[in-house]
Amino acid sequence: MRSAILGASGLVGRTMLDLLARQSWIEMPPLLLTSARSAGQPLRFRGSELICREVAAESFASVRVALFSAGATASRRWAPVAAASGAWVVDNSSAWRREASVPLVVPEVNGRLVPRLEEGEAAGGIIANPNCSTIQIALPCAALDRAAGLREVHVTTMQSVSGAGQKGRDELAGQSAALAAGELAGADRPGPVFPRRIAANVIPEIGGPGDDGFFEEERKVHDELRKILARPDLAVTCTATRVPVWTGHSAAVRAVLSRPLERDEAVAVLGGFPGVTCGATPADYRTPAEVSGDARVHVGRLRHEPGRRDVLLFWVVADNLLKGAAWNAVQIAARLAGAEAR
Repeated sequence: MRSAILGASGLVGRTMLDLLARQSWIEMPPLLLTSARSAGQPLRFRGSELICREVAAESFASVRVALFSAGATASRRWAPVAAASGAWVVDNSSAWRREASVPLVVPEVNGRLVPRLEEGEAAGGIIANPNCSTIQIALPCAALDRAAGLREVHVTTMQSVSGAGQKGRDELAGQSAALAAGELAGADRPGPVFPRRIAANVIPEIGGPGDDGFFEEERKVHDELRKILARPDLAVTCTATRVPVWTGHSAAVRAVLSRPLERDEAVAVLGGFPGVTCGATPADYRTPAEVSGDARVHVGRLRHEPGRRDVLLFWVVADNLLKGAAWNAVQIAARLAGAEAR
């Protein structure tokens, strides 16, 4: 099965390439597609060197599965072209997530929406990869919804700079070095990526603002969590923050259930859900630094709200480049191929 990556030279694209190298169902080297600016760049795959090519209409002629991580503008332009050529696009941007006709998939939750392709099948299509912060929240929320019914979900995210790509990492590194050298004074020196200084700071703003006072990232969590869980009635709020962490998103979650759920039962429900681990004791939790390179979602600090056995508070951490982006996309691609992602 011929595969491709659009945006192969980016941070998530390179992670996708590394993950595809480990998949036994990928027999041919993937086609690496980029903008004209990145064309010609070499990338390693299974000990060999692949050269990035500029994307064009004919690029998808023989491709069956295409992983996209080149941003919403590129996805809106090229995803329909790829699908019309017979490819199934797994798109990591926000371009198609709100489209009613496009599945928004976290395989452990709603993988049934992914078709199983037969080799040579002509039809193509688009499947959306959810937002990185939504994916890691969706897994424990799905487990609790099935066990006790969710009524409300309230989230505060703490999102690493890698969520903004390599430029986000570069901005944090540069500002941190300048701050350590005494060359960056005050909090009024934002860079081109983040709206305020990110080094030694926390920014409660990700994406553009809306008339309702919520920023774009917060609206994504609201809309996408409802769609993934097939719960259009679910009450969801989110405060999204950017923190000076290299890789790994964290979230503090308040889940209001339809019935009381004892802590031991909740630990079993969460720990038994595919792709999720759950700490059994209050001190058994993970941090972003500890989950880097781990494709699982880690739940910890599980406890009841005082006086409420129907309200659970917990901490969620995941590697946003893996389960939050590249790994979730590769899992979807494996399902398309009728295989298991490893």
